[in-house]
Amino acid sequence: KDHFMQSLSTAAASLVCLRDFKNIYPVENLALQIPIYGYRICFCDERQIQENAYSFSSYSNKYRSQSEVISVRQSPDKINIDTFSIVTDWYDMSGQKARYCANTSFASAGSDFSWALDIQGIMTLLWDSSEQTIYYTKKEGYTQERLRFWVYHTFFPMVLELMRRYTILHVGAVEVEGVPILFSAPSFGGKSTIVDYFVKSGHTLYSDDALAIEKYEEKYLAVASYPYHRPYRKPEELGYRVKTFGIVPKMIGALYLLDKQTVYCQEIKITELKGIEKYKAYHHSIFIEFSFRKEERFHFFSDMARHIPVFKISYPHDMQRMDDVYRKIVTHIKKRKL
Repeated sequence: KDHFMQSLSTAAASLVCLRDFKNIYPVENLALQIPIYGYRICFCDERQIQENAYSFSSYSNKYRSQSEVISVRQSPDKINIDTFSIVTDWYDMSGQKARYCANTSFASAGSDFSWALDIQGIMTLLWDSSEQTIYYTKKEGYTQERLRFWVYHTFFPMVLELMRRYTILHVGAVEVEGVPILFSAPSFGGKSTIVDYFVKSGHTLYSDDALAIEKYEEKYLAVASYPYHRPYRKPEELGYRVKTFGIVPKMIGALYLLDKQTVYCQEIKITELKGIEKYKAYHHSIFIEFSFRKEERFHFFSDMARHIPVFKISYPHDMQRMDDVYRKIVTHIKKRKL
């Protein structure tokens, strides 16, 4: 009985959001949602954000029909942090201070785990697992742009990680020869720059900053994040909307570890990584450091390293050579038939 009532409550909440959406927009537009990590996110109380969430006409109906709806709603009551039994210290996050809140240990997180992220002076975001809904409470620094940023870029990827739905990597990803290719680098390592060059060269974007990885049998699929790219460093901004976005999950071809050299280095060199160095490339690309997932990730990345090749590309830190770097990577992919 309890399970039935919970399912009924979840379904009712989704229907309410869909009803509200249809009251604002034509019914046919509901199917035109851009998938965010494979889900349709409905900003029920923010019309401007919702209007920007329509997809391109080339998106497949098959993929749309498989997408679940996640509602984003302003909480009718203020989310009270004092009601949580677990409240962490403040952490630096995307240019702000944020803390995690829950009533049970994060180590026990799963598909039915509800929790909150309190962003100092901006907003509080709450994931209600029973309703598949993100609730938010506004603070003095709240804006619609910040809501979209924190949901797309930070909070929802965390939700998916804690649900064990995906493993999220801090990588850029584009499609080359019909295959998602990943780029990993430390901060200021050139990831955004190289993704920007590929996107401007007509390649489909899969990830600007965070990519969802889904394991299906012995295959590892890239699930695209959101259709925005930020080629510059500015906190709490998604960047500009791209023209082509990879809405269909595809098998990953390879990961390239970016190794910027001084401008005096003239050679562009690609070497394949093996053994522990290959594993480290994946491990060092973790999006959020949830220490309680250490063992799970070890097994995940160890197996992923056995199936997907990793290459290190060393190149001069010189924008005048970026076209040479681009051509080197594309040629390498074609020769390897990744």
